[in-house]
Amino acid sequence: MPERIIKYRNYIIIASIAITVLAGLMLPRLEINPNLEDYVPDHLENEAYLKELNSIFGSTEMILVMLHADDVVNPATLERLWALCIDLGQLDGIYSCVSPFDAKEISYDDGFMVMEPLLEKENLDALDYTSLKGRIADNPMASQFFSEDFSLVSIMLTKNTDTPDAVIEEIQAVIEQLPGNEEVLIGGLPYILYSISGNIKSDMRVLVPLALLLMVGMLYFFFREWKGVYMPFIIVAMSIVISFGVMALLGWQISLISILMPIMLIAIANDYGIHLIARYQELASSSESMSVIEMCKQIYVDLKRPIVITGLTTIGGVLGLLTHSMMPAAQLGVLTAVGIGVALILSIWFLPAMLSYARLPKASVIARQKKVSWTDRWLNRFSRWISYHPRLIVAITVIIAVSGTMGVFLVKVDTNIEGYFLGKSEVRRSTELINNQFGGAQFISILFEGDVLLPEILRRMEGYEEEIRKEPAVGIVNSPVTLIKELSKGFYHPDEEGYNQIPETADEAYQFIEIFAMGGNEEAVEQFLDYDYEHARILISLKDGSNSAGKDLLNKLKELTKDDPNVLFITGSALTKIELADMVVSGQINSLIFAMVVIFLLISFIFRSPKAGILSSLPLSIAIIVLFGLMGILGISLDIATALLSSIMVGVGVDYTIHFLWRFKIERARGLDHKEAANVTLCTAGRGIFFNAVSVIIGFLALSLSNFAPMRYFSALIVLSISICLISALVLVPAVVILTKPRFLDKGSLEHLKL
Repeated sequence: MPERIIKYRNYIIIASIAITVLAGLMLPRLEINPNLEDYVPDHLENEAYLKELNSIFGSTEMILVMLHADDVVNPATLERLWALCIDLGQLDGIYSCVSPFDAKEISYDDGFMVMEPLLEKENLDALDYTSLKGRIADNPMASQFFSEDFSLVSIMLTKNTDTPDAVIEEIQAVIEQLPGNEEVLIGGLPYILYSISGNIKSDMRVLVPLALLLMVGMLYFFFREWKGVYMPFIIVAMSIVISFGVMALLGWQISLISILMPIMLIAIANDYGIHLIARYQELASSSESMSVIEMCKQIYVDLKRPIVITGLTTIGGVLGLLTHSMMPAAQLGVLTAVGIGVALILSIWFLPAMLSYARLPKASVIARQKKVSWTDRWLNRFSRWISYHPRLIVAITVIIAVSGTMGVFLVKVDTNIEGYFLGKSEVRRSTELINNQFGGAQFISILFEGDVLLPEILRRMEGYEEEIRKEPAVGIVNSPVTLIKELSKGFYHPDEEGYNQIPETADEAYQFIEIFAMGGNEEAVEQFLDYDYEHARILISLKDGSNSAGKDLLNKLKELTKDDPNVLFITGSALTKIELADMVVSGQINSLIFAMVVIFLLISFIFRSPKAGILSSLPLSIAIIVLFGLMGILGISLDIATALLSSIMVGVGVDYTIHFLWRFKIERARGLDHKEAANVTLCTAGRGIFFNAVSVIIGFLALSLSNFAPMRYFSALIVLSISICLISALVLVPAVVILTKPRFLDKGSLEHLKL
């Protein structure tokens, strides 16, 4: 095989480049979809309920445009608000535009309902603004648009469900065309999704080049010659292009999770090239008689099997993501596996073919490589310490593992989309303002079915509202009851029975609503009642969008309405994340079990011993316990990004143990005892293992500059977990091998191991 690679090296290089170019031609077809709810299976209960709810009441995607100033109740601010309402309401894709100018003051005059606009554009200069604030506070239809301190006023836009989130750009254009002294902020789920899409593009533009730059610097620092830089770099770049090409070919879209794929390949795909270049430098500095072509053949013979083994185990680990119900996670597993597979093939064929054209290192470079580096000195010290203290190492590891186990039970799950953004971002600021001042932008609906204007049903709704408002996570609660009680003020004097009360008959309630709707207020009615008055809903906003708050409220609502024959179901976009959280937990467990089983079986088969599978699982098990233990202790939640940690860590972290065991097995075949074999392995293969791990760590460090908080946590946690795997492979595994002297490491001849 080495002879064939040299013989057909031109064809290998040309074919590899051609395939990469073809994949690159597919890249313009890629699209971004930031909405993770689109990847949630349709069979989930809440998704089915949401579709039915939207078929009755239409779109529930709300965008808030907020004007912020010291005092927004003044002519200039309200005139700007009016102009914004007119222009925003005319945008394609905006279903409705509601503002304080739609609020009515309802009164009773000489037996008739009188509905007067609270605000009229023509009369703004003549208003008494001191008394206006009191009238706003007393009017439920108006007060929902203002903050309590009157520093904020809002416009509520409802977006059609099929309208792209890019309508935000049109809203921003309208705002720019109508300047003023007030700060304008945009909020709501569509704005969050639009911002996620923009941040995904930004992360791709910044983080991928940054990770590549870090990789170049790291490679040059390690190898101090450019062939050790550009060859692994080319392989990584080709694997990324081919993976994205496959993504485009399959018609998959880029999601928030997809950001991980190129970073993972930058961190992982150069590992095989690092081991090959490290071995090349080892041969160049120790054998002056070998030609470059002979070195390429020897490198292939020495490293083909351990590289293929580590490549397969890494692929097996990341394919654990296929067990996720969340489609982006499964797609990430497939695409990363494709990229790693491409990098593996290129490393054992394409890299030796390229390397065969290179010149031998200069004498000065070889002399520099022969010098004992700080890495070699530390590895030598480590090897001696491990040889003398294996029992101490095992004891310390047991203590750490037991301590970490305590924190595992404290891990929480939170998939709240509002938490994706950092504290200083405009999205985070607008979200906090909506939650604190306007009751929140995430909603839950309780759907009623039947003759929903019957007094007994309306009274039950009223009772539910009173209980729901007591919940700390709840912002605003509205229903037909809220509307009907406000309308009653137009049929009764304040001192009459029936004022601000539910009517005694369904016909009377029907009359209230019909008169109100005929006054041009259909949109206000349609929020809570369908056309035939056969369905009604209580609409609840959440000022606390966390998973725990949402789950507690859902349980409360189910308990509150469990015996109500007219309650059809409870649903809302705020509840999707709860189902998503359950998927995250099950996906984490399933992918971890899958990855560990695959790794165990592969390594047991390769080394012909189940003990090898158990030994290779030790560093992974320690890393998993410590990782999740720290997450629980530090209060870091399990989210859509951190839930992918275990599969990735298992796939990558096992490589270090495999390289150690393979080289240890070779040294045993040469006749060294266990301590000597461990010492030689750490001082030779340990260098490549260390470089390998550092390259992964540096690659993932780029994510620490992501625009998304979950990605920053992922970066820190993956660096921690890989570091634990590295330390375990270089410290714990040698100690265990020295103490237990496993027989599977003594099987096989030197020639057989290099086949």
